[in-house]
Amino acid sequence: MRNYWYISLSGKYPRQSMSVQIAKRYTIVELTDEATVWEIDVCKLVFIGIGSYKDEHIQTNMKRWLR
Repeated sequence: MRNYWYISLSGKYPRQSMSVQIAKRYTIVELTDEATVWEIDVCKLVFIGIGSYKDEHIQTNMKRWLR
């Protein structure tokens, strides 16, 4: 199963999210499908990768955006 991981800079997230991890300045969102253009604009989503949360490329991209 492919999971799409995004960081929401606005704190909002799509309703069809599988899981959400909420922090003070951002939200990490897991989706089963790729986000639509509308969701990316409204929720200010930044794509960080496809796969498991523990995958190295997802952790690297997340650290890059959360400095």
